[in-house]
Amino acid sequence: IDEFDKMDVTDQVAIHEAMEQQTISITKAGIQATLNARASILAAANPIYGRYDRTKTLKGNVALSAPILSRFDLFFVVLDDCNEVADRLVAEHILKVHRCEEQAVLTPFTKEAMQRYIRFARTLNPKLTEESQHVLIDCYRKLRQGDTLGRSRTAYRITVRQLESMIRLSEALARLHCDDDIRPA
Repeated sequence: IDEFDKMDVTDQVAIHEAMEQQTISITKAGIQATLNARASILAAANPIYGRYDRTKTLKGNVALSAPILSRFDLFFVVLDDCNEVADRLVAEHILKVHRCEEQAVLTPFTKEAMQRYIRFARTLNPKLTEESQHVLIDCYRKLRQGDTLGRSRTAYRITVRQLESMIRLSEALARLHCDDDIRPA
């Protein structure tokens, strides 16, 4: 979803339900239905004043509510720093691609190989080991302590939702490595 920060409030409410409960409620012709909505959301938002202010938190830079922000597992801040050398290299590459003098990207794997790998990884159901459970508990406890002591610079309060997020990310990493167990790094 591009321009997530400019999304209409009613649409934000609708997507909030999908992100929180993984369902979507629809009412048509007097019939109400609740449908499963198991999907991943990749969203992009622009900084409030056009440039990201490094002195502020993520919440201070984007016009999104804390409840919406808390539904995302990961945030990536992409900074557009001015750098004469990097800007020249990017411009030259784009011009060469448009003149068909250079391939856009040389990939180490074919699309089909990646699709096979992803299909296989999705079949895995990694389990938490005793050691990884202790690491997750300790990490969650530390995040909560930092939150209550005011040391946290997160955009929202640390809740069980973040623990669930850490579990999902741990499972995803185990699948990425084709591992049946979730192991601490």
